[in-house]
Amino acid sequence: MWPGPASFLKRLLGIHHQSGVKPLASMRAVGWRRHSYWVPEGLLGPESICYCIGAGEDISFDVELQALYGCRVVIFDPTPYGIDHFAELERHVAAGEPFRTKAIQHPYTYQVSAEQLARIRFVPVGVWDEKTVLTFRDPQQHDYASYSACLFEDSAKTIEAPVDRLGNLMKSLDHRAVDLVKIEIEGAEYRVIDAILEDRLDIKAILVEFDEVYHPKSRAFHFRIRRTCARLRKAGYVLVHSTPNLKRTFVREDVYRELKARDGRPPREATRLLAAARD
Repeated sequence: MWPGPASFLKRLLGIHHQSGVKPLASMRAVGWRRHSYWVPEGLLGPESICYCIGAGEDISFDVELQALYGCRVVIFDPTPYGIDHFAELERHVAAGEPFRTKAIQHPYTYQVSAEQLARIRFVPVGVWDEKTVLTFRDPQQHDYASYSACLFEDSAKTIEAPVDRLGNLMKSLDHRAVDLVKIEIEGAEYRVIDAILEDRLDIKAILVEFDEVYHPKSRAFHFRIRRTCARLRKAGYVLVHSTPNLKRTFVREDVYRELKARDGRPPREATRLLAAARD
């Protein structure tokens, strides 16, 4: 079947969600429904370090990363939604009680032990392109728990919160390299990705949600997204997965080649071989 006119035009302009995707055969969805991302099998293991930037009131992806792969996870979020949600999860896990997200539609129940949660660290600092104190706006929308430093300009409810450049945060945590970075920060992703590339940080995979798909500041948002994706490709990242809403997974080219060579192998064997390649 031929694509429709809108799909054809998006492909022509390079803004179709599948433009430039070079898929890997072995990938899996991690996280609950719209909060999930696709992660290549064989990328992560118990020694991996993952950064999850932006939490809100659903950290199903962050928690499942630890539960599935045994890796160390660091969550960054300076807003009350994220801070309170993680503290509530800690209280429920300590008491041995189930904890569900507050989503009205499709709530998620966390499956995490105290030992697994101990491998997840919450840092109440935002990620930006400089160290400063930033104003965040609450959208004040029903069932939407995400402050933004870039969107929701008509909101009257604001907070001030600390932010820093990711390279500085990596140094403070004594991490020279990070295996995976997830970025879900309501329009600030452009500036954070630019800073990551400027600092040439050692990051194997970058997962990003482009929030202007949901809250566009102007009709040109597709081209801002295309610009950032082009910068990632120029820096040596390969786009391996993209949803229709432009939630995307990029893998650094050297790691992509390793994973591509192992496509079709059982996931445990791929993980073992990639770990051996790192040693």
